[in-house]
Amino acid sequence: MRISKNHRVASLGLSAMVAGSPAFAMLEEVIVTVNKREESLMDVAGSVQILDVDTIDDFRLNNLDVVVDLVPNATFTAAPSGTPILAIRGVGTRAGGAMLEQDVGLFVDGVWLGRNNQMQAALMDMRAIEVLKGTQATLYGRNTLVGAVSISTQKPGDELEGFIKTGYEFEYDSTSVEAAVSIPISDKFAVRLAAMYEDQGGWIDNKAVNRDEPQQENSALRLTGVYLTDNEWEITGKVQTASRELTGNSFVRLLEGTFTGYDGTDEFTPAPPPSAALLGYDVTVFGTRITAPVLTNADIGAERDFTDFSLQFDIPMGDNTVTAISGYNEMEYQSAFDPSILAGPRVVSWYDEDYDQFTQEIRLTSPAGEAFDYIAGVYYVEQSVDRLTFQYLNDDKRFWYGKQDMDAWSIFATGTWALSDTVRLTGGARYTDENKDADIIVLGSNEDPDVFAAASEDISEDTLDGSITVEWDLKDNLLLFGGVATGSKRPGLASGNPVNNADFVGADSLFIPTEEIVTLEAGFKYGLENGYVNVTVFDMDISDFQNASFTNGNIAITSFDIDSRGVEIDSLLWLADSISLHSGLGFMDVEDVTNNADVSGAPDFSASVTLSYESTALIDGLDSRFSLNVNHKSSHFLNATTGVNNRFNEIDAVTLLNATLSMTHINSGIELSVFGKNLSDEEYADFSFNAPGGNNDYMFSVAQGITLGVEASYNF
Repeated sequence: MRISKNHRVASLGLSAMVAGSPAFAMLEEVIVTVNKREESLMDVAGSVQILDVDTIDDFRLNNLDVVVDLVPNATFTAAPSGTPILAIRGVGTRAGGAMLEQDVGLFVDGVWLGRNNQMQAALMDMRAIEVLKGTQATLYGRNTLVGAVSISTQKPGDELEGFIKTGYEFEYDSTSVEAAVSIPISDKFAVRLAAMYEDQGGWIDNKAVNRDEPQQENSALRLTGVYLTDNEWEITGKVQTASRELTGNSFVRLLEGTFTGYDGTDEFTPAPPPSAALLGYDVTVFGTRITAPVLTNADIGAERDFTDFSLQFDIPMGDNTVTAISGYNEMEYQSAFDPSILAGPRVVSWYDEDYDQFTQEIRLTSPAGEAFDYIAGVYYVEQSVDRLTFQYLNDDKRFWYGKQDMDAWSIFATGTWALSDTVRLTGGARYTDENKDADIIVLGSNEDPDVFAAASEDISEDTLDGSITVEWDLKDNLLLFGGVATGSKRPGLASGNPVNNADFVGADSLFIPTEEIVTLEAGFKYGLENGYVNVTVFDMDISDFQNASFTNGNIAITSFDIDSRGVEIDSLLWLADSISLHSGLGFMDVEDVTNNADVSGAPDFSASVTLSYESTALIDGLDSRFSLNVNHKSSHFLNATTGVNNRFNEIDAVTLLNATLSMTHINSGIELSVFGKNLSDEEYADFSFNAPGGNNDYMFSVAQGITLGVEASYNF
């Protein structure tokens, strides 16, 4: 058994007609791994969005926010501190809930990443991105209530091959370089080294410090090795380090009475920082040292450092396969943010977090296509989070410090029974036992400067989640499906900006209640001569949604019930041998039923349509490729609550136009491309909240405008 080479057009791609076939006669099969085994997309019951190598390259999907832009019924925004917010079907963990678990699970090469800030790690040298919508608790486990994002990176092949590409973006004077090389050490061992660096310019003019913001400097380095033993064990090891440094941020402030929503402003002049911020802070309380640095307007920004290790064993056992995946992740995160950039109560926030996690999964997978297929396994996770949320307020200060240790184990199993040649029943369950220990220290803004309070709490919970799905092959090319799934998200440690010490230490519990979901789905997958159509209808009932919202500079942690229902339509049509049209449409109605209010990150309608042309016949010796994408999201709310205190946080409908044109010299592997994003230069905000102050001013995060760039690469 030899290591198979990874080609640029991976098996996940629907990028070409089968060679030699008549027009529309056959399409390459789309192979996915969403059910932790390789199978055709057309055999998977449920809503799955696949972004293959061509799509990743076409639209420079090097950050998760760009990825999510192409996924209907999904939104991605960034909080004031730069913390990402990913929502699927209108549901996702909000900014400000720093110690809350995630509603959307993120997995990289099978390893779960437990913090939302880990979504900011650089994406490079990827094989595919699979976005699963709906509850995934049975196979993916904890905290995948509304979906999961599964990212696969490239593995080494059995030949010397790789690429190097460099790019320049004109509008913001940004540069990037990425490279990878696979080196076969022997017939049974190969390694792949990948690296990237990018320097991005800003688009907001901060006149106080005379710079454009936010500027970003991102880098990453990854080493992957694959070893095949004589008895056909496949052992894959990976280590990656990444750094993401943000200078400034994308927020501007507007005064109530002068606007009816975000008005396109892209410059601001912040007032001087509060006097307390120029002194710094250093005190030891209850044996714990609490520190915050001196902060000026020039210090606003964030830095994240990531280290990730994984080791995977794939072991044949007769017709079955045992897979064991070990993962270890570390993250260090610091951020300074100014939520009150004009006159009024002067506030500067400081966030400092250390995080580490170990996970172990072992599962047994039966061969596919039998009368009974199954996957069964065990899972263990151990996690530690140490976080400080600190604010300078004029000549005062306040903080919340929390340390949380968590460990959980689970057992899971799923099986598919072939009830007949055309009807199958899939059922599964997952039992989880979880323990959390937490300690907090607080200083409220209404307290004397040396009046601190502390509290501790331990909780232990066990849950049973599961799913049942019925599949019916009504025709050879038509699959009908319907099912129900349940999931849960464990109690989260409520964190925030205390006004009084009793806001936290006097509460009934330091934790917010467990979040639970029941999801109903039904739909069909229909194969055409020139493509396919997938349709999914869903209804999700969420109890005790763990919410965080910004109001007057304070973070409020609450819970309420949500109903989310809608339709997702995904289709691929080959209009000619070289022309494809990929469309994704999403319709949803999401409501906070407890408060009879709208929910943020939940546009009623969203769409992503991509037209691609690829041919070697246009210019002799060149592979020509052109892709045009139209991305639309209807009007929706940006903050976590609506009502009188957030009446300006609704964004108008946004339509973005993205395009790329590339020419690859077939013999040499040299490729030149030009690309553009937001070509119509839409001006819009992608996050908002009302800032501190009696006049109820508003902060708006300004989305990036038009970007135009060129890229050159060499594939060998």
